[in-house]
Amino acid sequence: MNKRTRMAAVAIILVATIGFVAYAMLNLFVNPYLSVDQVVESPESYMGRKVQLKGAYQAGSLTTIGDNTTLVMEGENNTITIQIQGTPPNLLDGQEIVAIGHIESKYLFIATEILTSCPSKYEATTTP
Repeated sequence: MNKRTRMAAVAIILVATIGFVAYAMLNLFVNPYLSVDQVVESPESYMGRKVQLKGAYQAGSLTTIGDNTTLVMEGENNTITIQIQGTPPNLLDGQEIVAIGHIESKYLFIATEILTSCPSKYEATTTP
């Protein structure tokens, strides 16, 4: 193998290695929104990772017993119980929310943070 061929082979291996490492690191730190249905149908795919779960707050499901606060999040076909660590947000029935945390089991998600949209931006205005 001549010097030019070796240099080309080393360059290709180096670029491939850098690309693979960059992809792996990006995959570790980017947490796409997942639907309730995606998580309930294959929770093992997301175990051990911090994820952002998006769904609708099920009306009347927010319960607080001592320091333990839970709510139910709805998807199109499934529901999942969200255990909230911290202060629960003010929610409207059916409001879209995002829970950030990890999957404990098929039907239990531990949330360290709950994100909500500002409902006043989406409500119709009435004129007197």
